[in-house]
Amino acid sequence: MGSDEAAHSEDLAARLRPTLTQLHFMIRRRTPGPELTPSQQSVLSTLMASGPIRMGELARRERIRLPSTTSAVDGLERLGLVERATDPTDRRAVVVQLSASGVETTRELTRARNAALAGLLDKLSPTDRASLDRAIDALDHLAELYRSEP
Repeated sequence: MGSDEAAHSEDLAARLRPTLTQLHFMIRRRTPGPELTPSQQSVLSTLMASGPIRMGELARRERIRLPSTTSAVDGLERLGLVERATDPTDRRAVVVQLSASGVETTRELTRARNAALAGLLDKLSPTDRASLDRAIDALDHLAELYRSEP
């Protein structure tokens, strides 16, 4: 990558990151639900997508250390949103999974947050909505690159 491309990427990152962060927190504030840390919310989303998972693998997917994962899961367990169980393939290991309440809460939060974002999207021009639609694949790819980095 040339220096012009690197400078462009740095400029794009400097403009994109604050906007994504602000949107994330604004949508969170507009939707009622349990008071969850960002780590806890991310763990719920990961568990919803993955199903039961070992704590070490959850930490790897979340890109956080195992003690931080354990702390997030402990808090979610106290709220009744996750459960720990013995790994059926290795009884020495523990897996974590969403409880029935965790599945319901995650689905409700997802619906509410999608509705909040849809309400904001409705206020954009068709051209702006089309631009965002075209950007989704690139943003998904960006997130995948982040998840797969060592």
